[in-house]
Amino acid sequence: MKQYNISEVEAYNFIRKDIEDYWKLINEAYLNSNDIPKHVLDSIINYARMSEFSYENYMDRFTTGELLKYVVSSLLLDPM
Repeated sequence: MKQYNISEVEAYNFIRKDIEDYWKLINEAYLNSNDIPKHVLDSIINYARMSEFSYENYMDRFTTGELLKYVVSSLLLDPM
């Protein structure tokens, strides 16, 4: 942020816009792809979803297990 002389909020907004743009590209490629099997594409998209969830709200849930512990336990132990 200091390198580009922008505020933290502006940096977060820039990152959020990039994420939205890349999701559009991913969805377009998923819908228009005929040469890659759908189960491979599903795995890639699920990985992207998990990555976005793990770093949602700019919190690192992946390396800080306590932040993700509640979500995983509710998913596996108390399913809907």
